[in-house]
Amino acid sequence: MGLIRFSGSDVYANSALDAIAAYGKSKGWTITEVDANGSVDSANTALTNLATKGVDAIATSVFPTDALATGVASAQAAGIPVANWGGGLGPGVPIAADVAIGAPMAERVVNDLGGEGALLALGYRPGLPCQRREKALEEAVAKTGIQMDAQQITIPGQVESAYKATQAWAQARPRGGRLAVWSCFDDPATGAVAALQQLGRTDVRTYGLNGTAEALALVKAGKLTATQWIDGPSQGREIARLLEKYWAAPKDFKPVEIDGDYKIIDKTNVDGFLADHPELSKSS
Repeated sequence: MGLIRFSGSDVYANSALDAIAAYGKSKGWTITEVDANGSVDSANTALTNLATKGVDAIATSVFPTDALATGVASAQAAGIPVANWGGGLGPGVPIAADVAIGAPMAERVVNDLGGEGALLALGYRPGLPCQRREKALEEAVAKTGIQMDAQQITIPGQVESAYKATQAWAQARPRGGRLAVWSCFDDPATGAVAALQQLGRTDVRTYGLNGTAEALALVKAGKLTATQWIDGPSQGREIARLLEKYWAAPKDFKPVEIDGDYKIIDKTNVDGFLADHPELSKSS
């Protein structure tokens, strides 16, 4: 089994691939891992190399399947199925997981702002989950009087680039208005929180998505307004089971994009959530 990580620094995406690896190892699979470090070219090269090595399946994450056409073609020519957590289905990719689920948090942000004010959106368009989430936010904001400024963060460096973007944006906006920073996943949200703390700005709401341990700790501490937990590890285990199903009857397998459970976590429910999910409690 080949695993191509979108980036070694993407905590949430790695939790899904870790679940695939753990399931595979429990079944006696040999796991070969590659870190694409956020580079689509590196991901395509890894796909081609793994196909040449003759693995039985490849799983990757976040990169849109359309952007992986070259590497996926190599795998497809070798009869190797590719699963893409977050990147969508396509030729040669019969298994995928939808991890965007952006509308619930988008509506939460709009409601918290009361349909007015200013919003900084920290996106990452090379990744399909962030593409879909930013589109959901744009659609929710379009119905309101909210002024949205979109900035694109970098990977690697998502925390640092979010810090700088948030700092500049907040410094240009005086206290007293309705202000918020939305991040398309939790890593940049931690950078936004740090920037606002440095500026002493407690008047700006902050939001993330994925529900990482770091983000949940910030919610518990009252520093992050909310995050949206999505059960990536369960999706990873389901992908591994679907690969087994594919191997059993490739010609009969119908492409499938699985959904995932989600929940918005804020100060009202974070303690109960962490009690139910101790694996997401960040040790002090």
